[in-house]
Order: sequence, then structure tokens, then C-alpha cells
Amino acid sequence: MKKIFHYNNSRKVTVWGCNFDSLLELKFAIYIQQEYEFLHNWIPVYFDPCTKRPAGYIGRNIRRYTPDFLMRHKETKKAYWVEIKPRAYTGEKELILRRQVAENYIRQKGYDWEFRIIYDDEIKLTLDHLVQFNECCCFLIQSSSRKKLAKFQNRSYCLFSCFPSTLPDRKRIQFVMFGEPEEKGFLKNE
Repeated sequence: MKKIFHYNNSRKVTVWGCNFDSLLELKFAIYIQQEYEFLHNWIPVYFDPCTKRPAGYIGRNIRRYTPDFLMRHKETKKAYWVEIKPRAYTGEKELILRRQVAENYIRQKGYDWEFRIIYDDEIKLTLDHLVQFNECCCFLIQSSSRKKLAKFQNRSYCLFSCFPSTLPDRKRIQFVMFGEPEEKGFLKNE
């Protein structure tokens, strides 16, 4: 019998205007920042749990799923819709359901995205990445001090200006979703 996976309490962290649900998500954002543009928790999918197909409405038996990242490589323009999980989560029924829902959504919309599950042991930070990660986490250790938190946040906005703000600009959204600023007629008036 397979052991059921249980999450420990996750540390939610807000940096660079993004609300990360865990330190693992933050770690991944640092890992991809140089090569990819990304949107975090950007596109919710409402779906019927019986058919695993996207629903065009919100109803009584409709569920919602939002993958962690939509990212597009800055040079190759290859796009991925990504779910970040600990390796111990492999094979969980919920993860299988999420894959089916995401792939059905991508197929229905005709997007060029590929759904990927990235496990924690696949995220390999360089020394520079580790420094950034530790800078972001330093306030979690001493979270009782509001003054230190405010000081850190002010520093991080200066140090990490390459990260997205709360609301990404329209050109960035267009690039991450479709690959080109004018593709598919989206936001042509900008």
C-alpha cells in the first residue's frame, strides 16, 4: 500500500510583488529568472472533475486548478505550464488529475504550451542563486521584527528589480502567453 503524502506547514513568502505559496516556488523563480519570463499563479482553470475537461462556467460540481507558473524561454520561445512539487508527491492521484486537466485545457485553447511537473530535486541553484534565496529567506528567520521585514523588503525591491511586480505589464503577459507581442491579435492597441 502506497504511503499518503502529507505537506508540512509551508512558508508563504511575498517578494518582488509575487506571492509564493512556498519556499520551493521561490527557489524555482530564482532558478528560472535569467532564461525565462514567467507569470506566477496566473491562469485558473475551472473543470469538471468527472470528465477532467475545462468548464466554461462556475457551477456546483466545478473545481478550480491553477498551475504554479506559466513561463516562456526568452530566446527559444518554448512555453511551459509548470506545477512545482516535492519528489515525495510523485504518483499522487491529485497530481495525475492536475496533469490531465492542464493538458486538456492547453489542447482546447490551442496554446503552444507544454505541461511539466518539476520536482524539488530538479531545481539546482548556483552560488549566486543561493545568495538571492538566502536574502529572501533571511526575514523568515526573524519574522517577529516588523522593522527588519520592512528594511528587507525595501532592499529586495532594489536588489531584485528583474523580478515581476504584482501586475506584470501587458507586453510581458503577451510574450509569456503567446510568444510574440502582436501574436493572435492580443493587445494590439498597446
